[in-house]
Amino acid sequence: MEKMSKDLKWRIVAGMIASAILCILSLLAWKGEGLQIEKLSISLFFSVLAGVVTSWKGTFKKKIGIVAAILAPVASLCCMEFYTHVPWDLTVAIFLVNLLFYVILYVGCVFLFGSVKRGHQIATVIPMIVGIINYFVVIFRSSPIVPWDIYSLRTAVSVTDNYEFTFTYRLVFVLLGFAWIMIISSKVELRVKKKKIRAIGIVLSCICMAGYIEGIKSDELSDLVGFDTVLFTPNVLYRNNGFAGAFLSNFKYLKIEKPQGYSPEKVEEMEQSIEEQKTADVQETETRKKPNLIVIMNEAFADLSYLTEFETNKDYMPNIHALSENTVKGNLFVSVKGGNTANTEFEFLTGDTFAFLPSGSVAYQQFLHTKTPSLASYLKNIGYSTVAIHPYYASGWNREEVYSYFGFEEILFIDSFENPERIRGYVSDRSAFEKIIEQYEQKEDGVPMFLFEVTMQNHGGYSRDYEGFEPTVELMQFPEKTAQIRATEKYLTLIQKSDEAFAELIDYFENQEEKTVILMFGDHQPSDYVTNPLLTLNGIDRESSLEEYQKGYVVPFVIWANYEMEEETIDKISVNYLSGFLLEKADVPMNDYQIYLSRLREKIPVITSGVMIDQEGGYHTLQEEVLTEERNEYEILQYNHLVDTSNRIDSFFGD
Repeated sequence: MEKMSKDLKWRIVAGMIASAILCILSLLAWKGEGLQIEKLSISLFFSVLAGVVTSWKGTFKKKIGIVAAILAPVASLCCMEFYTHVPWDLTVAIFLVNLLFYVILYVGCVFLFGSVKRGHQIATVIPMIVGIINYFVVIFRSSPIVPWDIYSLRTAVSVTDNYEFTFTYRLVFVLLGFAWIMIISSKVELRVKKKKIRAIGIVLSCICMAGYIEGIKSDELSDLVGFDTVLFTPNVLYRNNGFAGAFLSNFKYLKIEKPQGYSPEKVEEMEQSIEEQKTADVQETETRKKPNLIVIMNEAFADLSYLTEFETNKDYMPNIHALSENTVKGNLFVSVKGGNTANTEFEFLTGDTFAFLPSGSVAYQQFLHTKTPSLASYLKNIGYSTVAIHPYYASGWNREEVYSYFGFEEILFIDSFENPERIRGYVSDRSAFEKIIEQYEQKEDGVPMFLFEVTMQNHGGYSRDYEGFEPTVELMQFPEKTAQIRATEKYLTLIQKSDEAFAELIDYFENQEEKTVILMFGDHQPSDYVTNPLLTLNGIDRESSLEEYQKGYVVPFVIWANYEMEEETIDKISVNYLSGFLLEKADVPMNDYQIYLSRLREKIPVITSGVMIDQEGGYHTLQEEVLTEERNEYEILQYNHLVDTSNRIDSFFGD
């Protein structure tokens, strides 16, 4: 009797805890999305009912238990898809392929724990947690998680304090669904008691899971079930292929395949061809006095007017918009949006492109493990001092090691800043640029300086409120200031502060005698959370065409010199070309790789992980068979530079 009493008390307590947690989640959705009586009532009802059923001692009859056990993987799959879309977006064939993953997972857990009750509960927790992570990652960076995001975990954790995790009714309903799967599973009394059968079942489940992952990566299965293979829209890819299908198929991109026709000898031939074609003009630049080169990759710096028209109470970028004398401006196409800053950084410093790397990967963490020729090492070799500055932690994106691999002589992180001005907890652009001036004033006379700085002021987390920071740029067409509209206004206010700081930096160097060229560009646009209100205002569907979709991957760049430079506007250029273009405008000699890229740009002005734009302005996905010879040559050079390091032709890359 005493044992029964304790068991009853435990179940009642467990039920109360379950109800309390789910009710709190429902109230968080109320806070996040406002009072929606119907949704709130439904979520509270099922939250309370969940506690009641948890407290119920009874279990299902065997037949009902079998049905519940069979339906659990199906329900789990549906809940997982509901996080970001609806499961009926999947075709029948793709639904069944995804379902097979959940069946193997659930069966394997049943054998591991010896019962449906425990096995199904643990198996349900796995997609529930992964789904929550993916849900917020999509909100914060506008693209889903990929297998190699594990490399970025430390960097992601370091900035979570500046993000607000807003709960929605959609999220709460999905969590309720997972909770009910676990509650129903707890009422199923089906066991696997024999240890030998359990051991065999575990081994077979592992074999089946390994086979499933291998199969999901194959082109044959992809063709058979009709997987979407267009990589330029990751969210659409996950929606069409299902989370399990899309996530696991990404494993096939972990390895960089050797390009067709690759050999180190081929690279040597290309080097010889360029050496023979070098003109006297190129040789002449080597004797000219070299200007200081200051490069600023400004975090999330974008001009949202490129996406669509909207009205503000003031110009959020007045100084850069007005800048014209000795200035080159343009539209820069990047491979990322809302995050993965290091990828834009990688493309700029190396000249390599993410068009030939796994979608969603991070080169700094996956492919850079040794000394690698870069813009920094090349400029050091021709007489520049080289400095890298980042007003945040050295661990982010493994920069401390990578900057050493790239040949930077001096590397400064957050601990090099003494009492800097902070905005939303990050070092402001004004303080970041003051560090540039400090380094310039300390440099050796007569030695040109290459300084590369990655800022932090505009980092994501615009939905949160911060003491001492209020938006001064207002959107005039949105009288109702929702949390999302305020986030957009905060973002535009940050851009205005960057613009002011950049103007102050130019004012300083206008009065310096040493020739100096300054380049500033954005690493990516902010997440869709910031831009969606503006697109909705004008009825723009970003997925209506490849060209429209790629507008979300365009940021501004501006090159300014404190001496006479021909003004120019570049309509389209991608990051991989930008460092060579900078040297060309600054009249600094280029290495063979940069010369090759400057010529390739005439045929392919833009090549990123999501698009290729030809010289006539035509947009192409990377899967299209266009300009294949040019792309193959480029891919061969990049493979030699980044992958086949033991046979790298260092002289071609300026080392």
